[in-house]
Amino acid sequence: MGKATQRMIDFALDLIDQLGYDRDEYDFGSMTFEQVRDLINELKDERGY
Repeated sequence: MGKATQRMIDFALDLIDQLGYDRDEYDFGSMTFEQVRDLINELKDERGY
């Protein structure tokens, strides 16, 4: 399990902002690549992408 790229984190943060969620609820510093990938997929589904 590796670390998420900054690009992935930025995309996740953009989705979090679009959905009106609190950025502070997510600890990207401790999340793995897979965890961030899964979060992005969940957020994209919720956003309707």
